[in-house]
Amino acid sequence: MPVGALRVTRLSSRYEETVRFYRDIIGLPVLETFRESYGLDGTILGLPGSTVHLEIVRLRDAPPPTPGRDHLVFYLPDRAARDHIVARLASAGVHPVEQLDYWEANGGVTFQDPDGREVVFASWVYSPPT
Repeated sequence: MPVGALRVTRLSSRYEETVRFYRDIIGLPVLETFRESYGLDGTILGLPGSTVHLEIVRLRDAPPPTPGRDHLVFYLPDRAARDHIVARLASAGVHPVEQLDYWEANGGVTFQDPDGREVVFASWVYSPPT
């Protein structure tokens, strides 16, 4: 399967706050915003130098997403990079939440975005076994 890009889309009942969280606090650059595209408003954020995107779409007239063990994991190059983003989140008043034992044992720190979805920052880059 020749894949040109990967985009994860999250519907948000707290759209403005959620975009601010990923754009201003985490620091993902905005690639594009759209209004009334097939009745939807959204923001597409990107990972620098990558074809991986996160799309936040305004959820209208529907129940909010159910918070839970829906993880978005950022694999960072080392503990210093992880500590930097943890400090950045703390300075914005965002604090770690209870997390799976796996992340606790393996250098991850878990937060919740404004919709209650979990965002994990791991202090290592995943590579599949060879």
